[in-house]
Amino acid sequence: MVLILTLLNPTLALSGIFSVLSAYLFARFLGYQKEFLASGYYTYNALLVGLSIGQLFSFSPLSALYLAISASITFLITVSFADVFNRLFTLPILSIPFVIVSSLIYLSASGFSNLYVNELYAAGHIELLSDVFPLWINGLLKSLGAIIFMPDPLVGLLLLTMILINSRIIFLLIIAGYYFGTFLQGTFTGSYTAAYSDLNAFNYLLIAVALGAIFNIPNIKSYGIAMIGVAAASVLIESIDVFWSQYNIPVFTLPFTIITLVSIYVLGLLNYPLRPRVFKETPEETTQYFHIQKLRYPETMPFVLPFLDNWTVYQGFDGKWTHQGIWKYAYDFVKTDVLRKTYQGDGKHLTDYYCFQQPVSAPCKGYVAYVADCFPDNPIGTVDNINNWGNYVIIQDIRGYYVGICHLAQHSVTVKPGDWVEPYQVIGACGNSGYSPEPHIHMQYQTTSMMTSVTIPFCFTGVIEHNQYFNHHLPDDDVEVHPNFPHAFYLQTCNFVLDDVFSFQVYKNDKLIENIAFKTSMALDGSFYLGRDDSRLYLGKTDQTFFCYTLVGNDTYLKMLYQALPSMPLNYIKNGHWNDVIPTSFFAPKFNLQTLVNFSHYFMPSPLNCNARYQFESDTEITGTIQVDKKYTIHTYIKLDAYVKIHSFKVDDYHFIATIPEIKKS
Repeated sequence: MVLILTLLNPTLALSGIFSVLSAYLFARFLGYQKEFLASGYYTYNALLVGLSIGQLFSFSPLSALYLAISASITFLITVSFADVFNRLFTLPILSIPFVIVSSLIYLSASGFSNLYVNELYAAGHIELLSDVFPLWINGLLKSLGAIIFMPDPLVGLLLLTMILINSRIIFLLIIAGYYFGTFLQGTFTGSYTAAYSDLNAFNYLLIAVALGAIFNIPNIKSYGIAMIGVAAASVLIESIDVFWSQYNIPVFTLPFTIITLVSIYVLGLLNYPLRPRVFKETPEETTQYFHIQKLRYPETMPFVLPFLDNWTVYQGFDGKWTHQGIWKYAYDFVKTDVLRKTYQGDGKHLTDYYCFQQPVSAPCKGYVAYVADCFPDNPIGTVDNINNWGNYVIIQDIRGYYVGICHLAQHSVTVKPGDWVEPYQVIGACGNSGYSPEPHIHMQYQTTSMMTSVTIPFCFTGVIEHNQYFNHHLPDDDVEVHPNFPHAFYLQTCNFVLDDVFSFQVYKNDKLIENIAFKTSMALDGSFYLGRDDSRLYLGKTDQTFFCYTLVGNDTYLKMLYQALPSMPLNYIKNGHWNDVIPTSFFAPKFNLQTLVNFSHYFMPSPLNCNARYQFESDTEITGTIQVDKKYTIHTYIKLDAYVKIHSFKVDDYHFIATIPEIKKS
């Protein structure tokens, strides 16, 4: 639609298209591949430069040469700045190349006499609706159209309509950003008429959208940040215009670029938690993806449980006895019986305690940093106030920092400094050494190799609690948990090999409707995905869990595969179940009357929670239920096979049966 709108001014459209094409061909000439250029990230600045030149000059062989040179320069600046900004500041480049090159164009154009005299023209605008709306609405529509160099009310109205259909959040921010910015500008200058007539106000729109919904997850605070940015722009636009106008250079997007980049950088220094790492097509989709990631994957470092069977949480983070202050991120575990007692008999002897001398295992892979093994186990009723940690093993985790396992039994440690350990490898036995009132395991994640160092947050992975599996979990006090050990069968079924093709017959209501195939491919970043047409289902596994990570595209059958098995523990759990999140965008259209009239959609996307439940029916069969809304439930089924991996799967009325390839005879 944007392309069609620019065709209302053919010179503008031709200049933009030719500029993008020139930048693309120049990049290919230098050796850049199609995949590198496919997103448009390295060519959108060339498009803006082409549009800015299209405003000045008619399209001719001479201006085309000028366009090609400008587009090539823009591409070089884009690639260079993108690399520097990413490595040094972790920032996007936004429209910096466009501002630089377009400013140079305006400076150089007057010196190119042949170009300036023969090709200069006054760009015409339709402005069919100028007399329909009052100035304060015309100003908004023209400023919106000015983003694509078409400051025309009709263009702005069509753009605003498309934005409303695709993203209510962006629509809200455009309205709020424009009128807040022009209100401040009119208040400062004393003329609201001049403020509504100033086309540089499109910077208000861009800043509001960028800070309110693109580079921050939409919420009340991000909207406040956006309005502060708009307020700053009301001052910056005027100051830049005073200086730039001396050289007949427009303000362009310089205020937007400066304020947005500075804001993003400062929020990065503060580790602002609501910053997206992956950007989807709309803020609503980005927000949903962001919250799904938080629900599905750990935000802190995950570790396996430091034992091999059933144990009970004695005390977690910020505990009621210890685990306070800088040592609050720690867990204590004991073993209990059916009465929730930690000992048998009268509990006066160490051997009465169920966990005493039980194996303690490594919670991660890494090198052993320090070991203490000589401290005696305290008799019940006494503690060692001097050697608080007792016998311990400190492991330098390969992902950074250190893990401490404390209160081990005297002379039970089986590793020494420098040894390499793997998860679930036995490193000692549970004891009662150090400041320990009764035998238990103490585990903490810390910043240095010293037991007295500051602790940092972590979580556990591969946890089974009351037959429910958790990929990441912080179990509550007095809850019994046990680890889930990966099994070779599930590791094999989740081992997708490059160029593997999975063929299925698709049945609906038991009637064969078509044959389909998914092909395993690898993305540029090394991740694997199943592809069909232009859609990709990214998948993989951690040490404990298989995941369908995300779906790019709208292929119906890949969506159904995602619904049938979004995740799975890598071992069979009898009567075991687990929860997951299926994106609501799988089921609901982007726009309908309900989303338009539901005022909450203008402020925040729908809240998310785990809406899907899966369970083992056997060691090869998994069923699931997805709660779409209160009245609508989707039922799924999948059968695994070590050879074909996915033997079959069902989603409601659809049934997919693998076409098993014949084994070649030797």
